[in-house]
Amino acid sequence: MINFTYFCKILDLINSKVHINLNGFLKLVSLINKLNKPISSSVLSNLSKLGILPNVEFESPILNLNPNLNPFWISGFIAGEGSFTYLTRSRKNYQMKIIKDYTLVMEVSQNSKDWFILTSIQKYFQVGKIYNETRGITKFRLVVKEEIINKLIPPFLNYPLEGPKLLQYSIWIKIVKMLVEEPIKTLERDNKIYNLIKKLSNL
Repeated sequence: MINFTYFCKILDLINSKVHINLNGFLKLVSLINKLNKPISSSVLSNLSKLGILPNVEFESPILNLNPNLNPFWISGFIAGEGSFTYLTRSRKNYQMKIIKDYTLVMEVSQNSKDWFILTSIQKYFQVGKIYNETRGITKFRLVVKEEIINKLIPPFLNYPLEGPKLLQYSIWIKIVKMLVEEPIKTLERDNKIYNLIKKLSNL
């Protein structure tokens, strides 16, 4: 929301052609530097030769840290920011043959300052966990197969994903269902899962 506020101010400056004079240009640079991807130090060093960047501040919007998100918005957000993937663990069975176990993962990542979006998504699905990483990234992750079947599938039936993420989800959910419905490892089941995993990896 804060980045969007600065983005709008930048557009206003450009549309009003304030940036065609030096003071307006430096003001524009100062605002751009406040976005989520700041200007590199080398570029800022060169720009400093033109003058000191003004400290431009705006009143920060009041954030609703507990938003009641629209289900269509959630599906659209996951289609854009989420991923349907898997983790692989190799182990040896009693015959000392190497076999692979797959954990299916639905994950949505955001900058940690937007953590409240992920907690709202977690509240919507009523399952999953939130993880904070040291590099400033927060993730909502869902891995329990029964929770995926009971809590994730119904909302996506009523508020379906769209675009390429729908194809990813369609293959991913087939694997989840197979792992739930056929818990005993067989050569036929494992070959089917392996082929679906290959399709998922190639998307």
